[in-house]
Amino acid sequence: MIDARTIAGTQLVRLPAVVRGSVVMPPWPRVGDVRRVVAEREARRAHGPTDDGCYLIGRPVVDRDTLELTGETQVLVLPAPEASSLLEPDPAGALLELARTPVPDVLAFVDAVGRALVSRSAEIAEAGALLAATSLVTDRAHHAFLAQLPALFDGAAVGRMIERDLGTAALDAWSEIGEGTVSGMTARFVDHACRTPAALRAVPTRQLHLTAGNAPVVPVVSLLWAWATKGAAVIKPAAEAAALIVALGAALRAADPSHPLARHTTLAYWRGGDRRVETALLADGAFDRRVVWGTAETVGSVTARGGTTDTLIMGPRFSLSLIGAELVRSDPEAAARRAAVDSLIANQAACTSSLLHVVECDAATADDYARTLAGVLAGWDRALPHHPSRRAQERLTRLRRGLLGTARWYVNGDWPEVSSAVVRTDGAFDLAHHPGSRLVLVRAVDDLRHALPWLGPGVSTVGVAPEEVRLSLRDAVAARGVDNVVPLGAAEHGYAGRPHDGMRVLSRLVRWVNG
Repeated sequence: MIDARTIAGTQLVRLPAVVRGSVVMPPWPRVGDVRRVVAEREARRAHGPTDDGCYLIGRPVVDRDTLELTGETQVLVLPAPEASSLLEPDPAGALLELARTPVPDVLAFVDAVGRALVSRSAEIAEAGALLAATSLVTDRAHHAFLAQLPALFDGAAVGRMIERDLGTAALDAWSEIGEGTVSGMTARFVDHACRTPAALRAVPTRQLHLTAGNAPVVPVVSLLWAWATKGAAVIKPAAEAAALIVALGAALRAADPSHPLARHTTLAYWRGGDRRVETALLADGAFDRRVVWGTAETVGSVTARGGTTDTLIMGPRFSLSLIGAELVRSDPEAAARRAAVDSLIANQAACTSSLLHVVECDAATADDYARTLAGVLAGWDRALPHHPSRRAQERLTRLRRGLLGTARWYVNGDWPEVSSAVVRTDGAFDLAHHPGSRLVLVRAVDDLRHALPWLGPGVSTVGVAPEEVRLSLRDAVAARGVDNVVPLGAAEHGYAGRPHDGMRVLSRLVRWVNG
């Protein structure tokens, strides 16, 4: 489903949309439109829709060995769907069909998609090459994700997710709650008692998932949530993950194109903010549930539309680490190794990646820890090389000259192209200014409890060590609004049905109907 041509140093790559199970390919764009995109390739923004009915995304090509820009451009060409084509033509009929699809059939379909991803390695390889061609991170990171992709489609794991969050019985049929109802005041006036057993069911919904580009796994997570709730879903990947439509679309059709989930799943990209599409999709009544991942700007643009549609927000957050005195003094190398694992999740693009390490010690010990951590990060730079973007380099330079100018910097690489850095600071720093790019801040406190006021709902995850310290602080950290209080080094660990951003997501994605 990938169709590529190279013209005068510009690689044009046509990618499909999958609309309710059917593949939709874009037309080839006009030369003038391509030239305009190439001229603005550094912005990496989407253009369109063009008069031909497609979106164009220009991206600078990166040499896979040196991670330097080659001067060439890759232009992704994606179909610009009509908003009406993304909406279910018969919403009630679609949801009734999905509700009547037994959970075992759902799980078997998930397994079939996983097997299809294994067998269709060519499509996965093509998607991987596209994801990597313009990435500033080594191919090894992309290969690791793609190798893991088929295993994410695990019917047994989705079954456990359903059972923990909803209960399989409630998703497949009406479940009696096991007690009678209490008569209301009006019924009591006429001495009317209803003896019919009360029942409850989790009913599927129409779902719109607007996903973020910080990690390619995000649209996969949304897709699995939709299938676990038997949803009629539209999944919009970010431009950075649009190539995944190739692999997922091919696997979906290979598994069983006639399956109700296949016929009521849409994987399609459109330019964020395109009112031609979003006015219809974000209108009240277009969907029953919306799931919005992304930046404050993305979340704000959706929520500003108002309306009554139940919207689940997966907004921007950050994470940090709390390292107790016993560990940082007895084995700073082990502490740094564990904390670095949390700091490098998605190359610091995920809300679970730790940007600040709070160490319980004096200033001299904190400096020693910062030096040790810089050495650990240097090892990661060798194992998984990356090249900070020009914008990230500029932000790092400004921080060194400005907000963090009086802090101690431990740098790997040469300015301005540092590969990673640790900054030992004594003052407060607003992590909203954090540039990513493998920068970790270290701050010393006399007692980890002194760091509790720094926590709030904007903090996703706190990794804590030693374990006895984590257990003693867990309630206090959670009370500040943090959703994950995990052992140091375990911020990326998970299990089927794990709550996300403090929510049992599947319970939010269904309608709970009394019957």
